[in-house]
Formats: sequence, C-alpha cells, structure tokens
Amino acid sequence: MRHVFILNPAAGKHQSALTIIPEIEAFFKRYPMQYAIHTTTAPGEATEMARTEAAKGDAVRVYACGGDGTLLEVASGVVGFDNAELACIPCGSGNDFVRLWPEETRFRDIAAQVMGTAQKLDAIRCNGKLSLNLCSMGLDANIADRMAQYKHLPLVSGSMAYNLALVKEFCRPIGQKMKIVMDTVGGKVEREGEYLFALAANGQYYGGGYHGAPLSQPDDGVLDFILIKKISHLRVLTILGKYKRGEHMDLDCCESFRGTSMTVSAEKPLVYNTDGECDHATQVEFSVLPSAISFVVPAASPDELLKNYEISENCQFAT
Repeated sequence: MRHVFILNPAAGKHQSALTIIPEIEAFFKRYPMQYAIHTTTAPGEATEMARTEAAKGDAVRVYACGGDGTLLEVASGVVGFDNAELACIPCGSGNDFVRLWPEETRFRDIAAQVMGTAQKLDAIRCNGKLSLNLCSMGLDANIADRMAQYKHLPLVSGSMAYNLALVKEFCRPIGQKMKIVMDTVGGKVEREGEYLFALAANGQYYGGGYHGAPLSQPDDGVLDFILIKKISHLRVLTILGKYKRGEHMDLDCCESFRGTSMTVSAEKPLVYNTDGECDHATQVEFSVLPSAISFVVPAASPDELLKNYEISENCQFAT
C-alpha cells in the first residue's frame, strides 16, 4: 500500500501541518514503505491531489493533514474509489470529526496511523456536496459562515472563533421560517414553522467542540436530524452550555429523528453548512451515503505491529 500525505499549511495556526514533515520522513526512513508528501497551495487542491492518487488504481491510504475542511476536501477526492482509504492527521483549529474517538490524540501519531485499520463510515450528500461530519441550516450555519472571518485572526482558536461568531449572530433577530420534510426510520415526518436551526448529523461535534448530535454514529446507515424551535434570546443563553455539552436532547424546544434524508425549504435563501463550508439556497436536501468512505482508525499498539513489520521485512531481505 502506498501512503500519501496531503498537507494544508493554511490550516490551524503557524502552518502546523508542515511541522509533521520531519516526523513522516523519519518514520519511513526507519520503516521503508512507499510514500509521498504533497503540500496544497489553494482551496480545492487537496481534492484534486487525492483524486489523482486514488485514480491510479492500486491500494493507497491518503492522509488529510489539516483541519476539518482539509479532511472534507480529501474525502471528496477519494469517495467512490474502493482502492483508497482516508486517514486524518488533525492540524486544524477545530478538528471536530475525530472527537468521536475516545483517544483522539492517536490521530497525530504517524506510527499509529500507518499501522491503523480502515472501517467503513457513512457520509452525507448535501445539494451535490459531500460531508463527513455535520450539516446545518439556520443559526448554526450563519455562525459557521461568520466563523470563517474570525478563525484566522491571531490568538483565536477554533472554539473562540465559534463563540465570537455566536455573539455577533446573537445580536441579530434569530429564528427563520422553514419547511422540513424527513424520511425517518418511522416514516415520513413534516414540520413547518420558525426554527433556530435544523441539523443533519453523521458525526457528533462541530463548531470547535459543540456536542450537537450526541447520539449520532457514523457507521449505522442513517443520519441524526436535530431540530431546535425558535426561542428567545434569553433562553438561548440559558441552554447554550447544555448544548455544548450535548445535554439538550430532552429540552422541549428540541426534536430529534433518525433517517435517510431531510429536505429544508425556505422562501428566502438561507446559509447551509457542510463541515464548515457554507453556501446559500432556498432548498437543501441532506441524504445519507451508507458505507461511503474507508476511514482509518489509528492502531492502539503500533509498536507491537511494527515489530511484526520489521520481522517480515528482515525475512524478505534475507530471501
């Protein structure tokens, strides 16, 4: 298997993706395998790089070295290629998708990633776009849209950028008229009224650590739909902490469903968010793509696996 690292120096702070290059080179010097390192120079380039590598047809593991945006770009390049696996080395400001795993620090361990195993995960199709994590319309999408203005400011972390955007949006009227149609596990469900936001989730965390969909699992073949009805500004303040901790599911303003698709319509164009990437539309469909991605989960004991690799390599050299 080839190992291809796609680094986004614009992700996070201080070009953190570039700091892992010596670690990558040192690892493959000790454990010879076929590998390559590519560095992006423009938005969208990671998708083209990943697609080019996957299209070669042999077994390849492509590592997204950046933030959630970089991960989404690389995933968009490898989706549809059965020979390609997706790995994530988080170097961004939020790194929300990998929060799903209890030992997320292993995702920064090159050895653990190279010796990790891939598992099939679902994805979301959102008006022709791909999402691995969460999509939304309403207040959350407005915040994500504004968050992009703040996250590259000096000393501003992913969570701080989210909070700044939240304060800005909070100073405006909240709640938007939506018509929502869902295909759920219990049948078709329709809702219409003023909503704070509508969320379609494959992962659990977004916005730099907000636990918006605490029951979502990315390998169960369905999405979690979270609807929050319009509430007062004051009540938003009282439930914000609960929402960040994932304790909002029993609130009277919250409804949750599990299903395969959700269509949200509005009279005026609304912002919709796909893993932090934002666009505008009057109608958006979120649908599940079952088992769409082979995603690498880092090995728990990479050193033991590498011992076996060394023995195997020594035997090959001996013959």
